[in-house]
Amino acid sequence: MGLVVSATASCSDIFFSRRRSSSPPPPAAASTPPPTYTIPEPALVRVFRHFDADGDGRISADEMRELCGCTAVEADEMVAVADRDGDGFISLEELEALFEDGDRSDTLRAAFAEYDENGDGVITAEELRRALWRLGIVGEEMTAERCAEMIAVVDIDGDGVVCFDEFKAMMDTAAAS
Repeated sequence: MGLVVSATASCSDIFFSRRRSSSPPPPAAASTPPPTYTIPEPALVRVFRHFDADGDGRISADEMRELCGCTAVEADEMVAVADRDGDGFISLEELEALFEDGDRSDTLRAAFAEYDENGDGVITAEELRRALWRLGIVGEEMTAERCAEMIAVVDIDGDGVVCFDEFKAMMDTAAAS
């Protein structure tokens, strides 16, 4: 699971600047309420609300499945990674904690699980090919042979598969560059 969140806001979105004239503005009429300004909603909150389709304040596995187009098992795994209180849902606080954690292990394990279809702890060339196709990264032209070449680049111990430690080392190398 890889969720990437970014947002930009110009200062004018947050602070409404005006040119000041040399004289102060006229006083507001007593019956006119002062203007209210809202700060734009944080990007993570917008993402949360997008996934929380029914607006109940929590993301269910069904909502994940619908929006991500994944299987029920995959959706359950994604929710389980973030669900810290064990209620079977992701709250906004749990989503924030997922992104703020200094330890990326849970996030990496969820990403690894996206590729390790049968849960045996390794990614094979065929699992990689199916995952890349399922995630829309490549088309059907990606062959198992090409995926085996990709696996070989990351396969430190030469066993023909990628274990979690090799996957983590690859991700750490990619993050450092």
